Amino acid sequence: MKVKFSLLAIVIAGFMVATSCGSNLGKSGVVTAANSPAYMTGQSFGGSLLGLYSQYKQTGKIDFNNANTLLQVMQLATSCNAVKSNLKNTNFYGSFVQGAILGSQQRITQSNAGGIISALTGLNFGNVAQAATGGGAINPNTATAVASTLTSVFNAFGK
Repeated sequence: MKVKFSLLAIVIAGFMVATSCGSNLGKSGVVTAANSPAYMTGQSFGGSLLGLYSQYKQTGKIDFNNANTLLQVMQLATSCNAVKSNLKNTNFYGSFVQGAILGSQQRITQSNAGGIISALTGLNFGNVAQAATGGGAINPNTATAVASTLTSVFNAFGK
């Protein structure tokens, strides 16, 4: 009887550990899986912003003639499209924010995430994807709008 009870206790303990390791509880109270599509898209979003911010701090501008900049803006545009279509999905949005916080190395925070996401999902990225893959130049109006919005977002990052 003791052997059966011990085996049952081990199985139950293993089940509890396995189910608790599959997700993390975010500050917003939303359960987020670290490998969920929303979380990974958020990490991409945050990482793109961090890369663009680093360039901006170093050079004082966003250089659309730089291939790396174009790729980061394209990645940001792709992430924005994903979150834009899921703004009302609280699980997706919560996981996205948690990923964005990690990807941006905490430049995006719980308190500034909503404003940053709102500003960037409202932006028309135009033909950035085509320009990044060698299909032409970015429309000057698009470049100006993207640079202006990113500069405003970077101000939310603080110093």
